Amino acid sequence: MPEAWAGNLASASIVFLSSNPAISAGNPAARWRAKRVAEKYPTVDWDDVDIADFMINRFAPEHGWVLNRRHRKVETADGPAWGTPEPYWGWVEQQTYALLGSGTPWYEQAVMTEVVHCKSNGEEGVAQAAPLCAQKHMDRILAATPAGLVVVVGSKAAQTLKLAYPVAFQQRALFGKHSEEGVPYTEQNLLHMHLGGRDRLVCFLKHPSAHGAKSSFASSYPDALERLRLAAKGTP
Repeated sequence: MPEAWAGNLASASIVFLSSNPAISAGNPAARWRAKRVAEKYPTVDWDDVDIADFMINRFAPEHGWVLNRRHRKVETADGPAWGTPEPYWGWVEQQTYALLGSGTPWYEQAVMTEVVHCKSNGEEGVAQAAPLCAQKHMDRILAATPAGLVVVVGSKAAQTLKLAYPVAFQQRALFGKHSEEGVPYTEQNLLHMHLGGRDRLVCFLKHPSAHGAKSSFASSYPDALERLRLAAKGTP
């Protein structure tokens, strides 16, 4: 199944919008057991209630889909298996707590979605699918969340957003770009937009798996942290 989102869309304060979800297919020849078995992931044969539970409650420990940022594997004769910790989920957790604190679990405060919802390795097919997929789904998904802050993660997501809303970026050719110091141009990468029927603050962050030091709100927008925090909390 395409991955609509991961996290609690209905309560999120921050949306992390990236390119597309990775696929965790099993490789029987892999050295590590966790790599030999595919992720337990919804297919068209699943009941709708189970698909919804996976998408909405994926990170809630009591639902059993994820354990300490490790996804659940397909059942085998050897019993339950779990993948290795997902770095991207850990990064989203860190950035969410940096703005909103850790009093509420990160997956209740943030939701992850993508410009392309079908899974692939290495962003294969994203450039070809992004224009149509974003046109069909992006605004509908954003309309279902009250999040006041949309974080565009990575160059492919940034390019797709620019193509989807060309008027908003007429004077922002450097959206998704970094200065020589390795940080985004604040005036180009921090803007208010009307998305999904709401006015939201949009900012760009380099994907944490990209070359160089990992990006963060603190390193990318040191003078705008309070603005980002207020936007996430729904304060104009």
